[in-house]
Amino acid sequence: MLTTVEPIEFSRKIDTGKTKPSLLVCEKADGATIEVVAKFSGGCESQEASLVRETIAACLAADLGLPVPQPYIILVPPEWENIVSDPGRRQQIAQSCRTAFGSTYLTGQYSLWTSGTMITDEMLPTAAAIFVFDALTQNSDRRASNPNCLVKGKQIRIFDHELTFPTMLLGFIAPWRPGGLKSLENNENHAFRQALVGRQVDYSPIKAAWQNISDVRIGEYGQSVPKAWAHANVVAQNSIVAKALSSIKDARDNIDGCLAEVERVLK
Repeated sequence: MLTTVEPIEFSRKIDTGKTKPSLLVCEKADGATIEVVAKFSGGCESQEASLVRETIAACLAADLGLPVPQPYIILVPPEWENIVSDPGRRQQIAQSCRTAFGSTYLTGQYSLWTSGTMITDEMLPTAAAIFVFDALTQNSDRRASNPNCLVKGKQIRIFDHELTFPTMLLGFIAPWRPGGLKSLENNENHAFRQALVGRQVDYSPIKAAWQNISDVRIGEYGQSVPKAWAHANVVAQNSIVAKALSSIKDARDNIDGCLAEVERVLK
């Protein structure tokens, strides 16, 4: 499902973000070049597992019509890191899997989302859909203090989804059950919550988007995960994929209850 590209130039390191990504120029199969923000397993807390979550979340978000940069699978040639000027990034790449995750570098004066950013009526449907996506994928990484979101005028772009689909949650309650989204009652736990509380949201397009995702399509999300990311621990890796796909199906099949819980925490 994801296009594969090959890096041909290291542009610079990106200092924001805990995964220490890099900006690369990459080449597509047809020879076209693009700038890509690349995440290597050596910079991720859960290594290849983080990239698995990124990939499945990107596939799902795109099908839901959410504003995510186009994702790519980056195939890094042997010893390519030797051309990298920054020693820290060079070491990170050398210690990483040769398959990385990337997304299109956003240009055009986007700025980071801040606590003072207003959600206008025009932005409301997208912001609400993102809130639902984060709630149902159990994404804990769009906090008020770390929104992982860019904005330009009325345009929103979201990124960094390596904390979606956690495999172990103490006291887990399904998001379609009362109290399942209790953590989102706290403004700090989602960058959009405060601006969404009390707003009149039409959830019918969000519901339709989730219901339109077929079992076949969800299976394709799993097939999009490169086999190279399973080399270290096949059992654990398959568990991560299975958990993510099962979570998506469960949310889709219980979308009415999920949305009722979302509405509850946004009263």
